[in-house]
Amino acid sequence: MPYKRMLSTVAVVLLALAVAMPALAGQVNMRKIKKWPALDQAWARSFDAWMSAEELDVFIKLRSTDERRDFLTQAGYFKKWKKIDKEMLPHVIKGDVVKGMNKDEVFMCWDKPEKIRKDFRRDAYVDVMNYKFEIDRKGREFIMREDSKTAYKNENITKFVYMYNGKVFSIVYEGEEENVMDDLPIEAKPEPADEQPPADDAAEEAAEPAP
Repeated sequence: MPYKRMLSTVAVVLLALAVAMPALAGQVNMRKIKKWPALDQAWARSFDAWMSAEELDVFIKLRSTDERRDFLTQAGYFKKWKKIDKEMLPHVIKGDVVKGMNKDEVFMCWDKPEKIRKDFRRDAYVDVMNYKFEIDRKGREFIMREDSKTAYKNENITKFVYMYNGKVFSIVYEGEEENVMDDLPIEAKPEPADEQPPADDAAEEAAEPAP
């Protein structure tokens, strides 16, 4: 397909989606795109946190990397990709949540969480995101999909992602939260300065003649 015609087609599709009724967020089935290049697969997994089911359905039917990139650019999603910290990009592509990520980077790896709550500990408010995972018989761990057909036979676990000041500082399994706040990156409070004598006393001492 000629490049200009491809852009025109993408624009028409996006316009049609924009005037459609609001829809729930989609969740990509990675098996359907397992033959895509690794980067394209990462895009699909990363942006399904924000795409509607209709947008995602159109996206996974696109046939080339150029078409997918243009779709994401015109839909406005690619701006998020360009904002990924360069040190975090390899982890986002692999889908691994690590310390130092911001919320969008976490969403790109593990989608939006089942629940987000605020917790107040050690004089600090932290955000805690809950994620459900499955572990299969081979020990492989993966995010539990809403329409999972394997959750009933796999081990189900929960992971908590702790964030402070917009950054991940800890990722723990349920039941291992007891010491999680030890990793809280709060700067130590400054030590109090040595007490000085009041100004009047200091002046009197200085005025006294030496013996």
